[in-house]
Amino acid sequence: MDSFINKIKKEYNKIFLVKIAIALIGVAFIGFGIAFNSAAMLGNDAVAILYDGVRNACRLPQSGLGIITNVVNYSLIIIVVILNRRYINIGTFIYTIPMGTFVGIGAKIYDYINFPFILEWRILSAICGCSMIFIGLGIFIAIDIGLDPFTCIAMILRDKIKSQFRTAKIICDITSVTIGFTLGGKAGLVTAIAAFAGGPSIQFVSELFKKVVLVHLKINKDKI
Repeated sequence: MDSFINKIKKEYNKIFLVKIAIALIGVAFIGFGIAFNSAAMLGNDAVAILYDGVRNACRLPQSGLGIITNVVNYSLIIIVVILNRRYINIGTFIYTIPMGTFVGIGAKIYDYINFPFILEWRILSAICGCSMIFIGLGIFIAIDIGLDPFTCIAMILRDKIKSQFRTAKIICDITSVTIGFTLGGKAGLVTAIAAFAGGPSIQFVSELFKKVVLVHLKINKDKI
């Protein structure tokens, strides 16, 4: 009996570690995408506009976006802990702790590639950025390891106003865009792309990743 229990524990731990590794890959894609979008200066998605606006308000260069990303996310975690800590879980920290570092690495990669600052290359950078964000979020959602800080806030708002999650998410996105834009965050082409193509693209990636990767690795909700 003990050997069977130990076997189950080992399998559980193995699956958990694999899920953490996959989640980190997703977060890396998101961080790189945020950096590429911000550098293209053609707008940001709702969350990244807030990051960019705070960075601008603090008069930091583009290379400081990673630091600001950490500051904003850590601040949101504190707010969530105060309002309703039950939404804080391992996934929240997996998403939050390395995000700023990945954004910083993404900015360095962008500088190393040295895209010419002309419209055609900026559009290409924005397409790469959006694609990486959509892929990263799709992977993070598919692995089902927890909530990012912004989703935690949306969940708390949903509870407060007693409404559907999508309503709370729209309110959070509008608030994020308004604050970020007011502080100097860039809104533009990417903002529109994220608004109209983000949801379907992320859902497509998430479902495809579950069918192709997670099924192959034999990872699903029932196993953890």
